Amino acid sequence: MGFTRDEYQSLIDEFSKDIKTQLEKEVKSLLLVGSVVDNVHIAGESDCDFLVIIDEKFAAKDKWEKTISKLGKIISKYLEDPLFASLIDVKVLESSSISSLPATQILLAQKGRELIGKNPFSALKVTEDAIKESAKAMGTEFYNQMKDLVLYPPEDEYQAIYMTVDAVLGCACAFMYYSGEKEFYRSNVQDIIKEKYADKLPSEVVHTCFKLRLGSQNVDKSNLISESLIFCQEAVKAMSK
Repeated sequence: MGFTRDEYQSLIDEFSKDIKTQLEKEVKSLLLVGSVVDNVHIAGESDCDFLVIIDEKFAAKDKWEKTISKLGKIISKYLEDPLFASLIDVKVLESSSISSLPATQILLAQKGRELIGKNPFSALKVTEDAIKESAKAMGTEFYNQMKDLVLYPPEDEYQAIYMTVDAVLGCACAFMYYSGEKEFYRSNVQDIIKEKYADKLPSEVVHTCFKLRLGSQNVDKSNLISESLIFCQEAVKAMSK
């Protein structure tokens, strides 16, 4: 199915309306986060990421379970809709726990668009050291994913490619955070790597993974796994100096 940017706006409008009408008391804030916020997403490939922040008054077990059940039914509606199923991604937080998120996730949330309520992340401050430590942890996680892929390759080639692309772009984003970059997403990280950091990291594999993400068939995948492993290794090494 072909997607346009209109599907994203339709999803934003309808999901926001459902949350507001069915969870008006429980939801303190609803944020749109990620590349869709700055309209740099790739139609049909980028997720439409929502961050649902539940009021801490509903954190008690019985209230929380009822709230999550209601939210689950709303989300299921969109997961069962072929127009939106591959686009929607929802993360749920309790309002008193937002400061415990990794610094890189706080930075992303601070750029979120307010759909309901205020953006509570705006008032949070993160230090450069916290960002670097969070970035290193993020990069290490994706590097480990790449190593596991080499040690235990999935039988499905598509799954192997998906996990490789995820690991490379994830490590690239981690390196961006570590380097002090803030205006980037997975949809444009390959351009920044090539323009500013090609002397520090092997940028070609990032471009290859980006093309694979777009579904390109004219890509040489013969050395993809080994080159991706090297890239992730070099990214983590660069963040450990």
